[in-house]
Amino acid sequence: MFKSVMTAALLTAALAVPVFAMDEMAMKDGEMMMMGADGKMMTMMPAGDAMKMMGDTMMKSGHEMKGPMIMMMEGGKMMMMDDMKMGDGKMMSDHMMMK
Repeated sequence: MFKSVMTAALLTAALAVPVFAMDEMAMKDGEMMMMGADGKMMTMMPAGDAMKMMGDTMMKSGHEMKGPMIMMMEGGKMMMMDDMKMGDGKMMSDHMMMK
């Protein structure tokens, strides 16, 4: 039942948001994005010494994102989860993008 309710909620949210072309949203090498727990997002493209320092730190302390993440703001909290296979064999992200 939880899975059905979650799927319905995510599909409803997906229908309320216009679908964007993925090419238009892709990050460029060196570009950084930060999302706060309040849902505020900031992107930056550091240059020079700042780029080297931030890049070195990210490569040392960061970790690779292995697959799609789904994020949703709910009750003032940013919730996120890994994409998952649904009962019909499709991925949740495919349902959200209406594929």
